[in-house]
Amino acid sequence: MKTDLVTSIGAAIVGALIAYFVCNLFLGPIEPVTFKTVSSTVSTELTNPDVKVFNYKAINPTIEVYVDCQEYDEAGECTEDNSADTDSNSNQGNP
Repeated sequence: MKTDLVTSIGAAIVGALIAYFVCNLFLGPIEPVTFKTVSSTVSTELTNPDVKVFNYKAINPTIEVYVDCQEYDEAGECTEDNSADTDSNSNQGNP
């Protein structure tokens, strides 16, 4: 019984050594790898968005849409007083 255990451990060691040398034969030694890097700087300065891309009058699904509004503020919200309407939904709608 002890001889079987010693034989199994010896076979495992010999198999591991053979696998190590075969892998080194096909793969070769591990060489250090160098990479080219790009150095850059990051600025914390913010710029205003281009008005052609970020139009404040464009349809935005996150805000209410006023169909009969003529004047808008910088945020794109209607600046006219719509409190004269009796129905709260009469000034809203989809374009």
